[in-house]
Amino acid sequence: MNNITITTMSRFFAFIYDAMLANTEEACLQDWRKELLANVYGDILEVGAGTGANVGFYPQTIRSLTVSEPDKFMRKKLKIKLSSNTIKQCVIKNFTMENIDLADESIDCVVSTLVCCSVKNPVKSLNQVYRVLKPGGLLVFIEHVAAENNPARLKWQNRINPIWKRISGNCHTNRETEKYIKQAGFTIKSIEKSSMRKAPAFVRPTIRGIAVK
Repeated sequence: MNNITITTMSRFFAFIYDAMLANTEEACLQDWRKELLANVYGDILEVGAGTGANVGFYPQTIRSLTVSEPDKFMRKKLKIKLSSNTIKQCVIKNFTMENIDLADESIDCVVSTLVCCSVKNPVKSLNQVYRVLKPGGLLVFIEHVAAENNPARLKWQNRINPIWKRISGNCHTNRETEKYIKQAGFTIKSIEKSSMRKAPAFVRPTIRGIAVK
């Protein structure tokens, strides 16, 4: 794919992203975001912030919020949503999850929602998250994953994945993100496995929860 094609697809994906997820946000994602983000504190890093779906759910008691989004078209929408937030210390960055440009052990909580599916290297990405978290720090996550307990659906996820990742910003339908979180050294504090309602069947299996460094 040449650079012009990639840029065009990136622009289009950013344009449709909020509308594409609107029904799913209303059906479950907004409630999940609100529930999980109630647990964050101190200095927060959100990786792959997209168009800013989490912005309205951060507690006003946090000390600072750094949001990173490498896609410039997504970042334009993110800036608009952040302009109306009331968090005093808020910074937008453009680094990827694989290359977090922050000091070791400088962050209290990292937030990753629907991100690990699309990073180039999920293991490296989660190792980076582990690096920047303070000891005892939290990884708060919502991720769609491989249908590990549904062989028929997993079969379809594997079949669809080569095409889907090419048209949806490298989103993979079959990532084993819980395994990768543990491989990075985290301890899973809490985890829920649910169906992401009103989403396509091949991306419905999800995990959400909190992992501790």
